[in-house]
Amino acid sequence: MKIKSLFNYTAIAVSFSILLFSCATTQDKPAAEVTSPEDDEVIVIDEDVQEYIHQEEVVEVLEAEDELTDDEYLRSIADLDKDSAVSKQEFTDDKHEILQIISELAIIMETKNTLEWLNYIEDESKEYYKNPVNLRKAQRKLRNKLIELKTIEDYFLYVFIEARRNKSIDEIRYVSKTKVKAVQVREDTDVVYYEFIKENGKWKVYLPPVS
Repeated sequence: MKIKSLFNYTAIAVSFSILLFSCATTQDKPAAEVTSPEDDEVIVIDEDVQEYIHQEEVVEVLEAEDELTDDEYLRSIADLDKDSAVSKQEFTDDKHEILQIISELAIIMETKNTLEWLNYIEDESKEYYKNPVNLRKAQRKLRNKLIELKTIEDYFLYVFIEARRNKSIDEIRYVSKTKVKAVQVREDTDVVYYEFIKENGKWKVYLPPVS
């Protein structure tokens, strides 16, 4: 009778140990499964599959950006003739350089640093607006008739800055391979805020003469 009781006790202890081991194993199992809310089917997502899906999403975004860039590129070169072809890489490089110059000019305008500003202006424009006759022509165009333009520094302070301060530039438009307009796009209209001429391999600001 005692042997039977001991046997029963041993069987119960072994069963209890197996149950505890089973629970512990279940708790230690990493949570790498997703349960479908529809039919309780267990779906295991492989890490390689997740990475593939992510890469596909990135490709779709990049393709969409390329399409936008292509559209802008075509708008930018629309007025060029066949003998003045500009590659997409040239367009990208030119736009990057021109926008960088405009960013630097924004700081110069805020500080009203005339001497630094002159370093960005192409030579013929500087000569034109150093001429008192041309300054008087520009002065007559001003709304404020109390302002006098006696020097190119006055032109910078009262004409150049006033027309361009806090203006954003979206795109560029080629007039030729060495002349570009920097514009803000408003619906179907381009508002021109800067013109650039390539002088000795560098883009310089061109100041149009008074019409």
